Formats: sequence, structure tokens, C-alpha cells
Amino acid sequence: MDLTLMVNFGAALFAVVNPLGNLPVFVSFTANDSKRVQSYLALFFAVWIAAMLLVFLFTGQDVLRFFGIGLPAFRIAGGILLLLTGLSMVRGQAAEKVENIAAQQDSTALQLAERRFRDVLIPLGVPMFVGPGSITTVILYAGKAGGRSDTLGLAGVVLTLAAGTGVVLLAGRWVHKALGDTGLDIATRILGLFLGAMGVQFMIDGVASITTGLITQ
Repeated sequence: MDLTLMVNFGAALFAVVNPLGNLPVFVSFTANDSKRVQSYLALFFAVWIAAMLLVFLFTGQDVLRFFGIGLPAFRIAGGILLLLTGLSMVRGQAAEKVENIAAQQDSTALQLAERRFRDVLIPLGVPMFVGPGSITTVILYAGKAGGRSDTLGLAGVVLTLAAGTGVVLLAGRWVHKALGDTGLDIATRILGLFLGAMGVQFMIDGVASITTGLITQ
């Protein structure tokens, strides 16, 4: 097993998945949920990250090819989703949606978490945790694997990162407690601006990848 490859892969994947940087966004979307619901959501996202990245690790570009999707198109689509989400956060619409769901007292914590997960899967699950950057990283390093042992090592790195992300997300309630409701509302709107800018950058990167050949010609 190539330990250098594992370390490099872990560092690159941690940078693009960015659990610490995405934690405030997770907090803003789950601020009005109970601690149990937040804990379930952290677990769901950890499983989601592991499952999706492992799929792309072992199948690579075959999945995208099956659906007829190129990475540039994936970047543009992800950028549009982030831009729309950023706009809703700036307007305060994301928080309103959470309050309506949290008000349903007749559901168990697990059932609420399942509903919340479906609601926040975009943009948290895709394209923030699992997006063009992480998918490209996984595909590139899968191509560098020298054999089965390297591939299994890369899979171990993915599982470790997913578990670590789940642990980081569990700290969300302490972040909310530190910021308070007013601070969280302000932070949510500011993060909405950054998400919108990230979405525009995603689209620019996707368009640049498509037009590079045309410009060169």
C-alpha cells in the first residue's frame, strides 16, 4: 500500500469536502431542530458521504458516463443549486422552512430527521459535501491506485473522512448555542452571500472547461 498516496488523498479530500467550513451552513439549516434530530442528520450525512464517494471511487467516470453527464455540466448544475440556495438564505427563507417542519410534534425524532434530510440534501449533500470537487478528487486518485490494496486503502480514507465529518456536524448545537438566534440569523445571511458566490464560481469553472478548446482553436 502506498502510504504517500493515502496521505495525499486524505488531505485533498478533506480540503474539498471541507466539513469545518460547511459546519456553519449545517447549523443554519438545522438550528430549530431538536438535538436528537441534529444527531440523526449528522449520521445521515456521514453515511451519504461515505456511500456516494465509494460509488465514485469504484466506478469512476462510468456513473457519469451512464447518465451522459460530464464534469463541466455537473459543475454548472451544482453552481445553479448553490446560487439559488444562497439567495433563499439571504432572504431568510431557509429558516422559515425549518420552523414549519420543526413544529410537527406528532412525529418521532427519526421521522423528522428523515424529512429534514430530504429537504436539506440539496445543497448540503449535493453539491457541498459531495460535489464536483470531491467527485473529481476521488476519480483522479482512484486512477493512481496501483492495485487492490491501494484501492482498499483509499476506501478506508473515505470512510474515515465520512466518520470525521459526522463528528464535526455533531458539534453544530454548540455552535448554535455560542452564536445565539440573532447571531445565527446574521451568519446565515452572510453565508448565503458566500454560497451564491460559490455557485457563480462553480458555473464559471464549468463554462471555462467547456469553452477552453473553442477559445484555443
